[in-house]
Amino acid sequence: MERAILQLYELVEMYKDSPPKYKKLLREFNEARAEFEKKLNEEQKKELANLLPLLSNAHGQEMEEYFVEGFSLATRLITEAFYKEEA
Repeated sequence: MERAILQLYELVEMYKDSPPKYKKLLREFNEARAEFEKKLNEEQKKELANLLPLLSNAHGQEMEEYFVEGFSLATRLITEAFYKEEA
């Protein structure tokens, strides 16, 4: 079951459009990062370049887990509601 939910998550991620609030936050982050990088030497820039993908991967994993958890909870609630109606 979880595999099917993960496949659904991949489809949602592929076709979703980011809300304006998220786009604004991302733009602000990118601007702040660019300003911060100007203060770094080359070695520090390389270290930052290695760290940022780790954070991004962790965030992506978190979002995937939230999706699976939310979908599973919603499915249980719907199943329970239909079960009680039939009983």
